[in-house]
Amino acid sequence: MNEKYKYVGKRLRKERIKYGLSLNELAEETGLSSSFLSLLENGKTIPSLKVLDKLTTFFSIHIADLFAVDEEQDFIHLIKDNQIEVTNDSDTSLRFLLPKSIDCSIEPVLITLRPNTVNREFTSHRGIEFGYILEGEIEVSIEGKEPVVCQQGDSIVYRANLEHKVINRQDKVARGLWVGIQGSDFNI
Repeated sequence: MNEKYKYVGKRLRKERIKYGLSLNELAEETGLSSSFLSLLENGKTIPSLKVLDKLTTFFSIHIADLFAVDEEQDFIHLIKDNQIEVTNDSDTSLRFLLPKSIDCSIEPVLITLRPNTVNREFTSHRGIEFGYILEGEIEVSIEGKEPVVCQQGDSIVYRANLEHKVINRQDKVARGLWVGIQGSDFNI
């Protein structure tokens, strides 16, 4: 059996599960037998173009998508001490946990704020930001809104296109894990 058809079967199974269908339900919807669909999903038969067209039409995907290499299969990266740390006036340290060489829509950053750190500048960008307070207390200030004080164990999420900054008004170090997520169609 050709390896690419095993992947086609896996992709079709993934679509079926995404739609919450059993093999019997998919068979009923498409007019194909459940035994044939099982063989197809397990890479034990080569489907005709007519069958692929029927299935891709049902799932609203392009036929070429069935043969595309799934990047998720090989997307495993161990990052050993390849992180970049940037310090701002010795008050704020940003440790970028994912190298820029990995093309990804998230950017995890470990933020360390020295005691009584008040950044003067607001920043904004696309997407959303998620923050989790690891230690201490971090105030998230969004221009035009009341500041939000987050304590150890708290999480916060906000639209990153709003002018924002993080502040430590306490007499001890504060640390947080911030994750920037690219995109513009978030419902928050």
